[in-house]
Amino acid sequence: WLAEMEALEDETGLTCAVCQEGRTLQPSELLGLYAYIKKVSIPQNKCGGRANIDGATLLISLPSNLPKSLVGTDVEHNWYGPAKSTGNSLRTTHSASSFSSSSSNRRPTQFITTVSAGNAIHCSCHAKARSADRSHPKAPKSEWEGASLRNSRVSCNVILPLVSSKSSKVPLVAVDVALTDYQTVISNLLGARPKSMLWVVLQDVRLLLFRMAYGEAVNADCGGGSLASNTGLIFYQLLLADMFTNDAEHSCPETAQHARVLSGGFLVAMRIVRAKDFEGHGSSEYNTLIRSIADSAPMA
Repeated sequence: WLAEMEALEDETGLTCAVCQEGRTLQPSELLGLYAYIKKVSIPQNKCGGRANIDGATLLISLPSNLPKSLVGTDVEHNWYGPAKSTGNSLRTTHSASSFSSSSSNRRPTQFITTVSAGNAIHCSCHAKARSADRSHPKAPKSEWEGASLRNSRVSCNVILPLVSSKSSKVPLVAVDVALTDYQTVISNLLGARPKSMLWVVLQDVRLLLFRMAYGEAVNADCGGGSLASNTGLIFYQLLLADMFTNDAEHSCPETAQHARVLSGGFLVAMRIVRAKDFEGHGSSEYNTLIRSIADSAPMA
């Protein structure tokens, strides 16, 4: 017995708040991160336009031709070509008025922002604990009242599935159920099902980075969590975004392509406006491109 115990591997990463085991000892159980999500409303004329934030306006605003100094360079082949092609596709799928009117539209856009204290739990352990909390004979609790106790008394209202290559032994059914629960919480908060979970997660990361950069107390929402735990949350969200990108390759390839070329589109736009032989300086198209560079910079 002692030899068997000594042969057991030690957990090196996150462990479940209930069973105290993680991916090493329970590789077939999906871990999730207790988190707190809230809805935020940003007017479109206050940098809340989705097309500006996700770089759609930037890609559409790229000029038809590159400055001569950039023609034939790696900039044209690696960045401009894919970005311009994606911009043309976006132009056909979105009405021009939807982009031009965003700056004057005062209707707010709904986003979510997520924070976490960094406590993990197996989704199966959470389900068992939830059932036990509800059926407790003396002190029954709601799902998230009990969860907050397991989350170091920090408020939470969602479990962020920790999906990555390390969870390859987890049954696909368990992953699908966890992702469905996660998306249901977001849909209920926003009042509608998001068109693209990829952009929901990326915009969530963007807002959290802004909150950190401006020194906002990220623990004010849920009563706990630190800069370190929320920095870790960003990496887990990016892993989730990568999974949604792979899913979008099959279900909505134009969305995946948009996300993949955004960084290249941003870089080529910067090279264009800095080129001495760019003929659009001072024009309305130039001003639109400059503004779209600023708006999409955090996402790019």
